[in-house]
Amino acid sequence: MVMKRLAVTLLSSIILASCAQLSEPQPFQLTVAHINDHHSHLLPMQRTAINVNGETFAVETGGFARVATQIEAIRTRQENVLTLHAGDAITGTLFYTLFDGAADAALMNLVCFDALALGNHEFDNGDAGLKRFLDALSMSACGTVVLGANVEPEVGASPLTPKTRWDSFKPYAVYNVGGERIGLIGLDIAVKTKNSSQPDKTTLFADEYETAKYYIDELRGLGIEKIGLLTHIQYRNDLELAEKLPAVDFIIGGDSHTLMGDYSRYGLPSVGPYPMQVTNAEGNLVCVAHAWQYSQVVGELTVSFDGNSVADCGGQSHFLVAENAPEQVGSLAQFAAVAEHPAILEQLEHYQEEIDVLTQQVVAQVEERLCLRRMGPLANPECGVGRQSDAHRAVAEAFMMSAPQADFALQNGGGVRREIIAGELTVADVYSLLPFANTLVEMQITGQEVKQVLEQALAYAVSAGGSDGAYPHGAGIRFAVNMAAANGERVSQLEVETPTGWQPLQMSQTYTMVTNSFLAGGNDGWALLADISANGRSTDTYVNYAQSFVDWARKIKTIRRPDAHSTISYTAAE
Repeated sequence: MVMKRLAVTLLSSIILASCAQLSEPQPFQLTVAHINDHHSHLLPMQRTAINVNGETFAVETGGFARVATQIEAIRTRQENVLTLHAGDAITGTLFYTLFDGAADAALMNLVCFDALALGNHEFDNGDAGLKRFLDALSMSACGTVVLGANVEPEVGASPLTPKTRWDSFKPYAVYNVGGERIGLIGLDIAVKTKNSSQPDKTTLFADEYETAKYYIDELRGLGIEKIGLLTHIQYRNDLELAEKLPAVDFIIGGDSHTLMGDYSRYGLPSVGPYPMQVTNAEGNLVCVAHAWQYSQVVGELTVSFDGNSVADCGGQSHFLVAENAPEQVGSLAQFAAVAEHPAILEQLEHYQEEIDVLTQQVVAQVEERLCLRRMGPLANPECGVGRQSDAHRAVAEAFMMSAPQADFALQNGGGVRREIIAGELTVADVYSLLPFANTLVEMQITGQEVKQVLEQALAYAVSAGGSDGAYPHGAGIRFAVNMAAANGERVSQLEVETPTGWQPLQMSQTYTMVTNSFLAGGNDGWALLADISANGRSTDTYVNYAQSFVDWARKIKTIRRPDAHSTISYTAAE
């Protein structure tokens, strides 16, 4: 094991212990080392742009080997340390696609987290997929406690709960840290996990506030007054929950991929100070901390107690950079120039060797060539003259499977880079089909806005300096295109597919659309989508779009040439 763990005493709601009265509370400082949302990003980012005094540096950042080094340093430097992961450990890169969580579990066991909160993406492959990951995480003397107080799989039906509610995880844990008992409750985001991930149908998620209040009362009944929440419910929800609940002292959160700390001046998307301080329902201080995403940041929260109340919130968010980073970056307090941990590198080398082999893994059979054309009908007789792009249609169908609550999918012609040849389809083939670092984004969009953004895409496709890669392709939606018509009048006959058949798109109705993150940012002329995102009507699922295609291909096993496309008729410009 890479790092020595502190000894803990665990309690759960189903194990009640007699508690002796504690002596008069004394001043005490707790340090929490934490990450969240690493999403199987185990390798460093190669060229992160960091701006210092008007100069831009392309720096290698993050990676799980640097996470391990930084956490080890915090444990060495501080006395009373808890090491926490606020969820979404898995899904997002080839390390998950190929190893089904085993690679993440192996590296997490080397770091040895005290607790992991269940996140929504832990359920992306159903309860059985989560069980496989948790089994791998338990194959170590580390003993990471998995927390999910509001997660309710059906006992006897879910692989997570063959005998009792708490077979695979616990509602809370109690840690003995420096002679003090610290209660920690885990929460997952309820509605999002049920609707946007893929838990078993019988697995339910209780209200976050009601659940937290219930277990706070239980902990206080056990004589525990130092209480934290390990949540995967988003930053703003953490702040609201803290203000509504009694007794909470600190919250370590995730899901919103929130960067906290003094980073805006360096061109990084910080939302405010690290940590944030609010007051709970009893008027006492609460420390709230997140640590961004993708193994880029390690948070170091210090919570100073005066008796059972928080006297001060402190600490530092550490943005990890290579040890040979330019001095202008590495010398800044917000950045930690650290070496990669050798034990983690050794494990990564093993998995990367396997990746070279496993990318040749066959995920589906392709019955017939799926041809590609970014805009307009296919011209190759072998593909069927007059048909639209088959490869784009298949990708859009994969989007729909990964976002089952979506009404339709839209994507751009340039996001799909090759046709799909007949025969065996491998993981490597998929990642060359969809080579970019795009994720799937769900957007709340009105029918009128759909019409407007399609018109924007077509206008950009034929504009000077534009690109035919902007052309829209989709699934669950269809339309006629007349490129000879005036700008703003090129799209007609808009319809969406419903359980009862195709229906006209309603201009005033709000739909759920799934697309790629490149378009959600307003790129390729799809400018309206940037406004929708800025208005808070988009949710990044953080599912890599290539992974969505791998999952879809594995499920259907045989990929056939589509018999329908989103463009139902196409008239070229005169």
